[in-house]
Amino acid sequence: MNDPHVTIEPSILYLGTPVVLISTVNEDGSSNLAPMSAAWWLGWRAMLGLQTASKTSQNMLRTGQCVNRPGIGGDLFT
Repeated sequence: MNDPHVTIEPSILYLGTPVVLISTVNEDGSSNLAPMSAAWWLGWRAMLGLQTASKTSQNMLRTGQCVNRPGIGGDLFT
């Protein structure tokens, strides 16, 4: 019988949906900092669930950029 479990790399312990802060830049150059709780990781990629009408998602679509820093000097996967 085949084992239905798959080992992923990097190893990630899932403890529920974390709250993260995402910063983007508004059209006028000012900063936009928004909390969100729809974030999860699949391997090395972070998946973000955003409402399309939010200023954060509009800024990300316009600039193609955002910053989500999990910790100052920390490593997300250790």
